[in-house]
Amino acid sequence: MKISYILLLMFLVQIGWAQGNPFSQEKAEANALQKYEKEHTQLPSMQMPAPAVNEAFFGARLTRSATLLATSCKEHSYPVKVLIYGQSITGSRSFTEQISAYLKEKFPFADVTVENRSIGGFGGEQLIRTAVHDVYFACADLIIFHVYGGEAHGELEQLFTNIRRYTTADVILMNHHLDGSQKTFNPASYQYLHYIASKYNLEQVDITTEWIRYLVDNNLNQKDLLRDGVHPNPNGNWLMAQLIGRHIRYNPLFPSSWLNMVQTCFAKTAYDVNGIKPLTFSGKPWKMINGVPTGDSEKNGLKLTFYGNRVDVIAGQIPKPEKQGTARILIDGKPVENNKSLYTITRPGPGPKTWFPLIRRISYNRPLIPETWTLTVDKVNADSTVWNFSVKGSQTGLDGSGNSEEPFVSKSGRVVIDPSDYMFTPIRKTFKIAAQVGFETSWSVVPLFQSTYTSPETTDKTKVYKTTLVQGLDNGPHTLELIPVGDGPVPVEAFEIHRPPMQ
Repeated sequence: MKISYILLLMFLVQIGWAQGNPFSQEKAEANALQKYEKEHTQLPSMQMPAPAVNEAFFGARLTRSATLLATSCKEHSYPVKVLIYGQSITGSRSFTEQISAYLKEKFPFADVTVENRSIGGFGGEQLIRTAVHDVYFACADLIIFHVYGGEAHGELEQLFTNIRRYTTADVILMNHHLDGSQKTFNPASYQYLHYIASKYNLEQVDITTEWIRYLVDNNLNQKDLLRDGVHPNPNGNWLMAQLIGRHIRYNPLFPSSWLNMVQTCFAKTAYDVNGIKPLTFSGKPWKMINGVPTGDSEKNGLKLTFYGNRVDVIAGQIPKPEKQGTARILIDGKPVENNKSLYTITRPGPGPKTWFPLIRRISYNRPLIPETWTLTVDKVNADSTVWNFSVKGSQTGLDGSGNSEEPFVSKSGRVVIDPSDYMFTPIRKTFKIAAQVGFETSWSVVPLFQSTYTSPETTDKTKVYKTTLVQGLDNGPHTLELIPVGDGPVPVEAFEIHRPPMQ
């Protein structure tokens, strides 16, 4: 039996799911933790883990995110987005809070946001299907990742291939802590995660050996850090956060590939007369206000020539105008909204009384449009093994019917579902709950671009105001043009061009 499934069963027993309690993942985790704390006395204090033997190497593969965090100061605060992904080991609110608290204390001046999209009970074989909805277009600067499984048939390696193909994020890969039944760790899995971390330039946090060492150093039993046989209790989550956090540090001792993946082009370079440069004016040069290039006429655009798949704009800071200006965005000479490939699909909603998505992945074979889709269960057979459903788009309308045993392609081609991604049966088997007639779940199609750019109010002079104008382009040569509409000033400090390392 797979370890991720064992882990899920232990968790469900812990929260009393057999009694039919309908919890979201977050609520279920909180309920399990509350139950544990009522029955157990926590350790009075936790000692900091002893320094690691190879600590001088920590942070070597986090050069961009760690530098942004560590060099943020009272006068200049960089935005850093952290995405936590995995299953229930990383999926608890307690873990998220510990990571957030660590970053806030260590980097008090950084503008940090932490989002957790983990799915409890989903091993690596499952997450490779949902990651397209959760990870690749999340614009994360740092991904903290842990999962069981996905090693035997390449799912885990494919996930990191995709992260390197679609994103420029730094990645922390955690290996496995010692659970309550283990006398030692699994050497094959331990070495495989070393292989993945090295091949895909991931910062590996060796939870495995440091967890064991911490137990020995502090004369603790495995149960002292667990709330059941596998899941960390608050003390265990605190320890994980410390072991992860000490890797997130500015380390100038090692070469960085940052400059090859994220290039900053300052708007002032558009005024240069000589030389090859990525920024030019399509019309008269913009006005210079407070040292910042500022556009206010539809006759004068700012054109960026770049190679990559994503562009962010950093707003310039000028004296507050009466009205913030807006600008149209052209990609490769056409309005960005004309590019029909620049849409993504959000994770489908959960099945009945579970956090599992009812469908792991939604694909398409015709151009998408922004809208909300609803899948409705129309019929369930006598032994509750086959479900018939229909799909409807808020703009497309009723778009066809299918069943849970066959591939589905909607009439418009905007909904394509592989039969392996139906979760009707796994939900019924695991949670003892079947989708009834009339049950609905939904997902949305959202753009990967801003159709117009509105200059933000830069009220805090210490912050860097960054907006993603477009992402999800083919990782290749493109042009982007900002053309003010004439309704107010559009100050631009710089553009950031993201070029993922893999094609």
